[in-house]
Amino acid sequence: MHASRGCPFQCVFCAWPQIMYGDHSYRVRNPVDIVDEIEYCKKHYNIKSFYFDDDTFNIGKARLNKLADEIKKRNLNLPWAAMSRADTCDFDTLAKLRDAGMVAVKYGVESGDQKIVADSGKHLNLDTLKKACKRTKELGIKIHLTFTFGLPGETLETAHKTIDLALELDPDSLQFSIATPYPGSKFYELLEKEGKLLSKDWDEYDGYNQAVTRTDELGPEDLVKIHREAE
Repeated sequence: MHASRGCPFQCVFCAWPQIMYGDHSYRVRNPVDIVDEIEYCKKHYNIKSFYFDDDTFNIGKARLNKLADEIKKRNLNLPWAAMSRADTCDFDTLAKLRDAGMVAVKYGVESGDQKIVADSGKHLNLDTLKKACKRTKELGIKIHLTFTFGLPGETLETAHKTIDLALELDPDSLQFSIATPYPGSKFYELLEKEGKLLSKDWDEYDGYNQAVTRTDELGPEDLVKIHREAE
């Protein structure tokens, strides 16, 4: 499911706003139309759950509250989850979403080093992240967190800070990836300019088994090794 399209944030590594959409505009759907679609899928396809795969689902308190109210009003009784940011949804709204069936949420973290997070354009305060994860857990909502190694400024020390943060947050599930710069992204342009882009063989751009970049201190073999250590 999609409740919105686009993302107003400026993460240098993200492919969707920069490559797929061409800008950072954010467009939302009418909550009534969204729930109409959910209801149709339940009736005609007997769906058992659904997931909002928006770039950033949880922007706009009034819209989210209306969506929660509409889902509850229809008595759909379906569990669901959403791709979200940890700093764009207040606790009361999150509680309403839970009461409307939200059982899990995905938060992007990227790094355990605040400077790397800021320099990547994500501008997520890690203290805010920790509070959000704590409150999300208190509501009984499961958490999936995503982390990546190899963003600008990555060192062995910052990589281990990321692993330490993942252990501290203790999510229900998580994923680690290797930062991979897709053509058209600011990340790709930056690495190409600095001579840190090591391959243009697109088969190697999987973000998991191979690293196609380096940082000032870490080579591709180091990034793969750290990724394996984290797993």
